[in-house]
Amino acid sequence: MGSPATEQQHDADEAPVHLVFITRSFYMKQTEVTQGEWKSRMQYDPSSNTECGADCPVEYVNWFDAVSYANALSTHEGLEPCYTLKNCSGTPGDDLDGCTVTFVGIHCNGYRLPTEAEWEYAARAGATGATYGPIDGISWHYGNSPNKTKQVGTRTANAWGLYDVLGNVAEWVNDWYVSNYYSTCTKDCTNPIGPATGSGKVIRGGSCNVESKYHRLASRLGLGPGLRDFHRGFRLARTVPQAP
Repeated sequence: MGSPATEQQHDADEAPVHLVFITRSFYMKQTEVTQGEWKSRMQYDPSSNTECGADCPVEYVNWFDAVSYANALSTHEGLEPCYTLKNCSGTPGDDLDGCTVTFVGIHCNGYRLPTEAEWEYAARAGATGATYGPIDGISWHYGNSPNKTKQVGTRTANAWGLYDVLGNVAEWVNDWYVSNYYSTCTKDCTNPIGPATGSGKVIRGGSCNVESKYHRLASRLGLGPGLRDFHRGFRLARTVPQAP
């Protein structure tokens, strides 16, 4: 996990490259959550680019919105919600903010955001370089779709069939962001869920508002969980249930 200093556009928060062990199988959504999927559970679409249509990624959602949607989908399918939210103000997708959120843990059988380690593992799909293919073919970025999201699944998928892990919208993941976290996870780094607190939540994958050179599998960013913008969305994960 991470990138070497020799990788172009390498940032210090991607170092050191380190081994991570993921011991529980998990599912990763093939695409980013779409506007249509969001609306079917949350009743309205907060996205700024609604003319793009139901098959375009939902955006203008913050981290609290994303985990609220994960809980709503879990409840709809009779699964365990993976988050508890308390002391919130506002409404999901509109002005939700200030929540105290507790993560049940990766053993939860419902939907959740992927951990940062799960995201990078799934996004790489075995790739060891900066990307998994020529960037114009796999990603919607500022150079080929400036500031405009596109329908999901219209670029080339990675080796495991996941679309838009680079580009379109940047994706919220579960973990808190700390710039030097990788240096604390170098020994027996098994099923990491990130630091206990941080300056923001991790964002991964790049988006349609940044140049292609920033669309790298190791690139990471931390933003306040209450922030929304037209180029941020999410995809869901779920731990594969273990037999009793």
